[in-house]
Amino acid sequence: MFHFKKFSICFIILLVFVGSLSSMAAADWPMFQDNNRHTGYVKQDTSFSTQTWTVQLDGAVTTTPVLCGDKLFVGTQAGTVYALDPQDGSILWNFTTNDAIHSSCAVSGNTLYVGSDDSYLYSINTDNGKENWKYKAGDSIKSSPALDSEKVYFGSDDGILHAINRDNGSLEWQYKTEDNIQSSPSISNGTLYFGSDDDKIYAVSTDDGSLKWDYDVGDDVKSSPAVVNGTVFIGSSDNQVYALDGENGEEVWIYNAGSSVISSPSVDERQSTVYVATEKGNILALDMRDGLKKWEVKTGNSINSTPSIFGNNIAVGTSAGNMLMLNKFTGQNVWTFNPGYIDNFAGSISASPVTSGGSLFMASEDGNVYSLNTDQQVGPTSAYSYYLVIIGVILVALILAIKKFVFDKRKNV
Repeated sequence: MFHFKKFSICFIILLVFVGSLSSMAAADWPMFQDNNRHTGYVKQDTSFSTQTWTVQLDGAVTTTPVLCGDKLFVGTQAGTVYALDPQDGSILWNFTTNDAIHSSCAVSGNTLYVGSDDSYLYSINTDNGKENWKYKAGDSIKSSPALDSEKVYFGSDDGILHAINRDNGSLEWQYKTEDNIQSSPSISNGTLYFGSDDDKIYAVSTDDGSLKWDYDVGDDVKSSPAVVNGTVFIGSSDNQVYALDGENGEEVWIYNAGSSVISSPSVDERQSTVYVATEKGNILALDMRDGLKKWEVKTGNSINSTPSIFGNNIAVGTSAGNMLMLNKFTGQNVWTFNPGYIDNFAGSISASPVTSGGSLFMASEDGNVYSLNTDQQVGPTSAYSYYLVIIGVILVALILAIKKFVFDKRKNV
């Protein structure tokens, strides 16, 4: 009986320990906008938190980082895919393509898929960064891949939506549009939704690529759709945000955002709210049921980054180098992090942020990836702080030199 009690106590302690470890695990963000429906919403709240850090990569970053397991993956305009340790930003491995990477990675299991401007889609082993296979499209790939259990889907500047076998990279089917496809496809209930620069939004079958419906808009559709409760939400360069019925493509509502919408909508289903940002720099919260505006924030800086939703907040980057954290209910500013400390000193942020627990990972066109602590509202000290100190010293020296020159001139008169 004594041994049984000791065993029971040890077993309970083990369960508590395992539970505490799992609570520290990151909520994965394995592809652009987190999931195949591209809602950009973190449902799993965790106690995961990393150190604040920054790492300089080999080129500007315009792609959204993805977080999966114990690695953070990001591609650069120098054509390199990096696997980083999310705890400290150390580089675990890198993989080089032959041109810039504007496509965000998508990860499933131990396989990463990413497109490059060299026109190849790559399948890479996430454990060691080795290539599994590559598939050649007809032009640059800026669309981020979407995955189901059998296929990987992506658009290309050849105007084709490609469906590729995940295991061996063989072509399953293609759907041809009349212009570039830079919109990243979303998947819901056996249907792929995506936009094209031929001014249309498409819905095709994941089985064979057969067209279910298309919808005409007034300009390019580079925005990627978010799909919630059978409704497709997507923006266009014609200044409109569209809500369409996923079954037949019929209009549910349209909202005029007053400026081109390149970024993608994010949807908080529990709050019935769609968040969108415009090139003019406005951030909008719209009622997902009827498109009525709940609130609007004018930043004064262009926004191509897509908002990410976590807890009671949303986060979005701007062309001035700011990462804004806003209250999702009111739009009130909660915290702003700028690695350059002043507007337009650091690089523009066009990549969407990734959040997990108390950590936020952001990538910048200055070639850096930054890890922020959103709970404590703390970011890393960047190299720009040293630049500002040097500039300050130079300015002080210049002022002193001018004062001395004026003083000496007056003295000699």
